[in-house]
Amino acid sequence: MKVDFLHFLVLVLPFITFFTGVISLLLWRKNLVLLIISLEICFIGAYIGFILASLLLDDITGFIFSLVGLTIAGAEVSLGLALTIVVYRKFDSIYSKKLEYLKS
Repeated sequence: MKVDFLHFLVLVLPFITFFTGVISLLLWRKNLVLLIISLEICFIGAYIGFILASLLLDDITGFIFSLVGLTIAGAEVSLGLALTIVVYRKFDSIYSKKLEYLKS
């Protein structure tokens, strides 16, 4: 079985991108801004996989799903950054431990 460059790209690039985001989620879970960036890296890795698989299968479904997903991810980032601004204004820090104090 011959594996060409596109098959290799479909398998490896999304895997590396997604797990880079997962590792950075585990490393930077105290800072809210870095947490949001790491989550977006995970999403981008998944969407790269959808787009490359769509190219490989000659189908447009992966592109449409990625476009919708990126739109939802943009809304998620705006809400996350708004929450980060609220935490910073109230506690003068952007650590995720401060989110527990917003309940009251």
